[in-house]
Order: sequence, then C-alpha cells, then structure tokens
Amino acid sequence: MPTGQGSQGPPQQTTRTMQWPLPSPDADEPAGERRRWLRWAVPLLAFLIGLGVGGVGEQPDPTTTPQYLTLQDDLQVAQDQAGALTDEVAAAEEQIRQAGAAAEARLAEQTAAIAQRSTALDQREQGLVARESALRAAEAAPGSSGSSAGAGSGGSPSSSGSATSGSVASGAGRAPAAEPAPRAPVSTYFDNCTAARTAGAAPVRAGDPGYGRHLDRDGDGVGCE
Repeated sequence: MPTGQGSQGPPQQTTRTMQWPLPSPDADEPAGERRRWLRWAVPLLAFLIGLGVGGVGEQPDPTTTPQYLTLQDDLQVAQDQAGALTDEVAAAEEQIRQAGAAAEARLAEQTAAIAQRSTALDQREQGLVARESALRAAEAAPGSSGSSAGAGSGGSPSSSGSATSGSVASGAGRAPAAEPAPRAPVSTYFDNCTAARTAGAAPVRAGDPGYGRHLDRDGDGVGCE
C-alpha cells in the first residue's frame, strides 16, 4: 500500500561489522594472490595469539626444575652424613665409657693389692719386733750371769793377791783359778729399720753389728738413715 511522503515507517537499525584492516588492493596484484596471502596470514595470527595466552596462563611446577632436584639430592647427602657422624660420636662415647670403667677397675685392684701388702708388711714388722725382743731377753740373761761371775772372781783382788802371795811364801799354794773364757759375741740382726731404731743402733753403717743390705736400700753403706 503506497504511503505518502508524510507517513514514516519504523526506524531501521544499521549493523556495523569490525573487519581486519586489509592491505589496499594493488592494482598490479591479482585477486588470486591476495586470497592466498589471507589464507595463511589469518591462521598464523590466531596461532600466535593462542600461544601467548597459553604461556601466560600456565606456571611451571618448581619441584620439577633441575635446581630443586639438585637441592633435594644435596639435602639427602647432608642428612646421611649427619647420621653417620652421630653414630661415630655414639661409638666414641661408648669407648670412652668402657676405658674409664676399665681404668677404675684397675685402680681398685691396685689399691686392694697395696692395702694387702701394707697389712702383710705390718704383720711382718710386728713379728720382727717380737723376735728382736726375744733376742734381747736372751742376750740379757747370760750377760748378767757372766758379769756377776766376773765380779765374784775379781771383786776382792787384795784377798786373792794376799792368798796367792801367802801360798807362794809358804811354798804350798793352790793353782790360780782359771779366768773365765771371753763370752762369744751374740750376732745382732735387725729385720727392719724400725727394729734398728728401737734398739738405738740407727743409723747402721757397713761393718757395724746388725748391718745388712736390706737396711741399706740405696747402697751407700749407711742403713736406716
């Protein structure tokens, strides 16, 4: 139905389409060449855009890098070395403990042996002192009787002399009484320096009664210095 100029229909919408800028057609370039250029340029551009977007979106896993794997290996080696050192330290401490226990045991044995020897020496010294006392008592008994006998025989020289002169003068006197034989010296022996000091003989020199090498430990000829 025809409309007049005064009547207007509904407004028409215009659609705009974005187009890639294309190179201006060259008068000398044929249309077939332009189509071939567009055929490979558009896919290449789309590939480059997709590659850039994909590279931005993906992040590499740090645990898969060579540096991380190298650090992991170094850490494992360090842990193994630390474990070996710990074992060595424990073994050294055990050896030190065993050596200390053995030293303490040896010290205890030596202390017990020294105490036993000291007790034996004390007992021996007591026995020697008893023997010395017995020897002194034995020496004192015959000495006192000999001295009394000597005193009895030589106590009155005047009377014996007068009797002798009287006998000679008369011509019939008895034979003079025989003098007592000298008493053999009693051997002196000191078992140790304690006995020599108790007897008042210390220091005992070489040639003195009772001298012995067991009293002269340093061999200088003087014992019980």
